[in-house]
Amino acid sequence: MFEIYLILVTCFLLPICFLITNNLIYIYHHLKSLKQIEKITNKNMINIDNKHILYLAKIYINRKKWLDCITILEFHMKQIRINKLIISAEYYNYIGLCYQYVNIYKIATKYHLKAYNKAPFIKQTLQYLANIYKISGDIERANEIHNKLTNLNSNEGI
Repeated sequence: MFEIYLILVTCFLLPICFLITNNLIYIYHHLKSLKQIEKITNKNMINIDNKHILYLAKIYINRKKWLDCITILEFHMKQIRINKLIISAEYYNYIGLCYQYVNIYKIATKYHLKAYNKAPFIKQTLQYLANIYKISGDIERANEIHNKLTNLNSNEGI
Protein backbone atom coordinates (compact mmCIF):
# COMPACT_ATOMS: atom_id res chain seq x y z
CA MET A 1 0.00 0.00 0.00
CA PHE A 2 2.83 2.35 0.79
CA GLU A 3 4.36 1.76 -2.67
CA ILE A 4 1.10 2.81 -4.33
CA TYR A 5 1.06 5.96 -2.24
CA LEU A 6 4.64 6.79 -3.32
CA ILE A 7 3.80 6.15 -6.98
CA LEU A 8 0.75 8.45 -6.78
CA VAL A 9 2.72 11.19 -5.04
CA THR A 10 5.50 10.88 -7.61
CA CYS A 11 3.01 11.08 -10.49
CA PHE A 12 1.51 14.21 -8.95
CA LEU A 13 4.83 15.93 -8.17
CA LEU A 14 6.59 15.11 -11.44
CA PRO A 15 4.55 17.55 -13.62
CA ILE A 16 4.91 20.25 -10.97
CA CYS A 17 8.71 19.79 -10.96
CA PHE A 18 8.71 19.94 -14.76
CA LEU A 19 6.80 23.25 -14.78
CA ILE A 20 9.01 24.77 -12.11
CA THR A 21 12.16 23.70 -13.97
CA ASN A 22 10.87 25.19 -17.23
CA ASN A 23 10.13 28.50 -15.51
CA LEU A 24 13.56 28.56 -13.90
CA ILE A 25 15.22 27.95 -17.28
CA TYR A 26 13.08 30.71 -18.81
CA ILE A 27 14.08 33.16 -16.07
CA TYR A 28 17.73 32.12 -16.37
CA HIS A 29 17.79 32.85 -20.12
CA HIS A 30 16.20 36.25 -19.60
CA LEU A 31 18.65 37.17 -16.86
CA LYS A 32 21.55 35.96 -19.01
CA SER A 33 20.33 38.16 -21.88
CA LEU A 34 19.96 41.14 -19.55
CA LYS A 35 23.52 40.63 -18.31
CA GLN A 36 24.79 40.58 -21.91
CA ILE A 37 22.94 43.81 -22.65
CA GLU A 38 24.41 45.32 -19.48
CA LYS A 39 27.92 44.34 -20.58
CA ILE A 40 27.37 45.90 -24.00
CA THR A 41 26.16 49.20 -22.61
CA ASN A 42 28.33 49.32 -19.50
CA LYS A 43 28.09 53.08 -18.97
CA ASN A 44 24.46 54.18 -19.19
CA MET A 45 21.12 53.18 -20.64
CA ILE A 46 21.06 55.97 -23.21
CA ASN A 47 23.49 54.04 -25.43
CA ILE A 48 21.43 50.86 -25.64
CA ASP A 49 20.68 49.71 -29.18
CA ASN A 50 17.06 49.64 -30.41
CA LYS A 51 17.01 45.85 -30.77
CA HIS A 52 18.00 45.51 -27.10
CA ILE A 53 15.30 47.94 -25.99
CA LEU A 54 12.69 46.02 -27.94
CA TYR A 55 13.98 42.77 -26.43
CA LEU A 56 13.67 44.26 -22.94
CA ALA A 57 10.14 45.38 -23.80
CA LYS A 58 9.24 41.83 -24.83
CA ILE A 59 10.63 40.52 -21.55
CA TYR A 60 8.57 43.02 -19.57
CA ILE A 61 5.46 42.16 -21.59
CA ASN A 62 5.99 38.43 -21.02
CA ARG A 63 6.40 39.06 -17.31
CA LYS A 64 3.30 41.30 -17.30
CA LYS A 65 5.30 44.32 -16.09
CA TRP A 66 3.26 46.82 -18.11
CA LEU A 67 4.40 49.97 -16.33
CA ASP A 68 8.06 49.02 -16.59
CA CYS A 69 7.67 48.34 -20.30
CA ILE A 70 5.88 51.65 -20.92
CA THR A 71 8.46 53.54 -18.85
CA ILE A 72 11.51 52.12 -20.62
CA LEU A 73 9.99 52.62 -24.08
CA GLU A 74 8.84 56.19 -23.36
CA PHE A 75 12.26 57.04 -21.92
CA HIS A 76 14.07 55.76 -24.97
CA MET A 77 11.61 57.39 -27.34
CA LYS A 78 12.44 60.67 -25.61
CA GLN A 79 16.17 59.98 -26.04
CA ILE A 80 15.64 59.13 -29.71
CA ARG A 81 13.78 62.41 -30.23
CA ILE A 82 16.61 64.33 -28.55
CA ASN A 83 19.15 62.63 -30.84
CA LYS A 84 16.86 63.26 -33.83
CA LEU A 85 16.68 59.60 -34.82
CA ILE A 86 13.63 57.85 -36.26
CA ILE A 87 11.35 56.14 -33.77
CA SER A 88 10.35 52.63 -34.80
CA ALA A 89 6.68 51.68 -35.13
CA GLU A 90 7.41 48.74 -32.81
CA TYR A 91 7.86 51.14 -29.90
CA TYR A 92 4.33 52.44 -30.40
CA ASN A 93 2.97 48.92 -30.87
CA TYR A 94 4.48 47.66 -27.63
CA ILE A 95 3.27 50.67 -25.65
CA GLY A 96 -0.19 50.28 -27.14
CA LEU A 97 -0.13 46.59 -26.28
CA CYS A 98 0.75 47.37 -22.66
CA TYR A 99 -2.13 49.83 -22.38
CA GLN A 100 -4.42 47.29 -23.99
CA TYR A 101 -3.51 44.67 -21.38
CA VAL A 102 -4.31 47.18 -18.63
CA ASN A 103 -7.70 47.89 -20.29
CA ILE A 104 -6.95 51.52 -21.17
CA TYR A 105 -8.23 51.23 -24.72
CA LYS A 106 -8.29 54.91 -25.74
CA ILE A 107 -4.58 55.37 -25.09
CA ALA A 108 -3.82 51.96 -26.62
CA THR A 109 -5.70 53.01 -29.77
CA LYS A 110 -3.73 56.26 -29.88
CA TYR A 111 -0.40 54.42 -29.81
CA HIS A 112 -1.48 51.78 -32.32
CA LEU A 113 -2.63 54.55 -34.66
CA LYS A 114 0.78 56.22 -34.30
CA ALA A 115 2.39 52.90 -35.24
CA TYR A 116 -0.02 52.60 -38.17
CA ASN A 117 0.88 56.10 -39.36
CA LYS A 118 4.60 55.24 -39.15
CA ALA A 119 4.28 51.94 -41.03
CA PRO A 120 0.80 51.26 -42.46
CA PHE A 121 1.69 47.90 -44.02
CA ILE A 122 2.80 46.00 -40.92
CA LYS A 123 0.37 43.15 -40.33
CA GLN A 124 0.87 43.11 -36.58
CA THR A 125 -0.12 46.77 -36.30
CA LEU A 126 -3.27 46.14 -38.30
CA GLN A 127 -4.12 43.14 -36.13
CA TYR A 128 -3.65 45.18 -32.95
CA LEU A 129 -5.84 47.97 -34.32
CA ALA A 130 -8.61 45.58 -35.41
CA ASN A 131 -8.50 43.91 -32.00
CA ILE A 132 -8.67 47.24 -30.13
CA TYR A 133 -11.62 48.41 -32.21
CA LYS A 134 -13.45 45.12 -31.59
CA ILE A 135 -12.85 45.30 -27.86
CA SER A 136 -13.97 48.93 -27.64
CA GLY A 137 -17.11 48.15 -29.66
CA ASP A 138 -16.29 50.00 -32.88
CA ILE A 139 -17.15 47.12 -35.21
CA GLU A 140 -17.24 49.31 -38.32
CA ARG A 141 -13.61 50.41 -37.94
CA ALA A 142 -12.59 46.90 -36.92
CA ASN A 143 -14.08 45.54 -40.16
CA GLU A 144 -12.37 48.30 -42.15
CA ILE A 145 -8.97 47.43 -40.67
CA HIS A 146 -9.67 43.73 -41.11
CA ASN A 147 -10.40 44.36 -44.82
CA LYS A 148 -7.08 46.22 -45.15
CA LEU A 149 -5.36 43.27 -43.52
CA THR A 150 -7.09 40.84 -45.86
CA ASN A 151 -6.11 42.94 -48.89
CA LEU A 152 -2.52 43.06 -47.66
CA ASN A 153 -2.47 39.27 -47.26
CA SER A 154 -3.99 38.71 -50.72
CA ASN A 155 -1.48 41.10 -52.32
CA GLU A 156 1.35 39.18 -50.68
CA GLY A 157 0.13 35.97 -52.25
CA ILE A 158 0.42 37.48 -55.73
